[in-house]
Amino acid sequence: MSAPDKTKQEIQLDPTEVLAQKLYIELCGRVYSVSGGEKPQPKMLAQMSFKLAEVFQAANYEFNPTAIAAREARAKASVNLDNVQIDFGAGKPK
Repeated sequence: MSAPDKTKQEIQLDPTEVLAQKLYIELCGRVYSVSGGEKPQPKMLAQMSFKLAEVFQAANYEFNPTAIAAREARAKASVNLDNVQIDFGAGKPK
């Protein structure tokens, strides 16, 4: 039996990829709608879109108070299992 298809709500999209896609579409529309001159290759625009999206997201967490508060709330709500030590009684005498 095959795994059930994920609904749109279950699919986690990468926010950087989503922003880069929007930037790419906008850049292509602006660059290729102007007549004359040399046009950059679409691959170069895609690379630039990802770089712009990454820089924007980094700056967003540095300057946007709402994004900073949301990131801190997620960090407090998450559990870091790296520091948890569990003793299963292996060292205890019977």
